Amino acid sequence: MNAERLYPIFFSAFQLCWAFIWAIKHLRIRRLRSYAKHRTQADANTRYKFVSSLLFLLQNSICIASFWSNSPFLFKIHDSDTIRLIGVLLVSLATVLYFKSLDHLGRNYSPCFDSHVPFELISSGPYRLTRHPMYAAKLIVIIGDVVVSGSLWFVVMFLYLLAETTRTIIKEEQYLTGSIPGYVDYKSRTSRMLPFVF
Repeated sequence: MNAERLYPIFFSAFQLCWAFIWAIKHLRIRRLRSYAKHRTQADANTRYKFVSSLLFLLQNSICIASFWSNSPFLFKIHDSDTIRLIGVLLVSLATVLYFKSLDHLGRNYSPCFDSHVPFELISSGPYRLTRHPMYAAKLIVIIGDVVVSGSLWFVVMFLYLLAETTRTIIKEEQYLTGSIPGYVDYKSRTSRMLPFVF
């Protein structure tokens, strides 16, 4: 079997493994809303809860379809396996950042569509430099998906996710400023999402 036939199998296997790991991690941590115990709800966004599940399904379907098809409905801007490998690296690094951030957040985690006031200020790991590394990681995953798939559909997803992320960050920072001691000082010495940039 030549390399041209192996690449779609490799990229499809990567995408399926990534989706499985991402889904299992979230299902475990969100099981029975255990993150909400003994915490005050700060914000709810049921629309985004539904849309994020739909986007997750579309994200993986479009990626896998792009490895096997050149349909005009995919709006592909490239079909280069070398460029796809760069996308795999981006998605992988962003996923490591996301899971590392999740580990440091620990019991303070709650999903953005069902936000709860954290128990304490976290300023270790990725949170030393940036206040929202998990949101940055999610956006980098979508950028990686643009590169992996070559599909312009991910630009639309990125813009939607950016709008939802911005809305969520504004709300989060409002309630964190009023409820977590030291947050104002922490905010003054860290970047919002990208260290030393934004």
